[in-house]
Amino acid sequence: MDEAKIFSEGCLQFDQGDYFEAHELWEDLWHSAIGKRHPYLQGLIQVAVAMHHAGNGNLRGAKKLLASSYHYLEKAGEGPYEVDIEKLRDHMVDFEMALEKHAAGDPIPFPFFKLPMR
Repeated sequence: MDEAKIFSEGCLQFDQGDYFEAHELWEDLWHSAIGKRHPYLQGLIQVAVAMHHAGNGNLRGAKKLLASSYHYLEKAGEGPYEVDIEKLRDHMVDFEMALEKHAAGDPIPFPFFKLPMR
């Protein structure tokens, strides 16, 4: 499978809620990525693993990975990438707010999201 197909398959897995599988697919691409694509993929990988952790109740791990994913996405810049980074950040902020509410004892549903594609 070529890089574009692997990336697309990772997006499909993410959108279906199979965050760990998305992470695995993107990690294969990340190892060989160069330039700004490297932190872009690392940011997406960390978002996927954060979602996976939240789904498994590891809220501390989810919060930590979301925080570090901002750094990598910032380093990547705006692209041109397949995922709309600005809209992705908006979803991440909503998710972080839900994590904070959970930490404060308000177990609201997590706002799991699909990737905002360009």
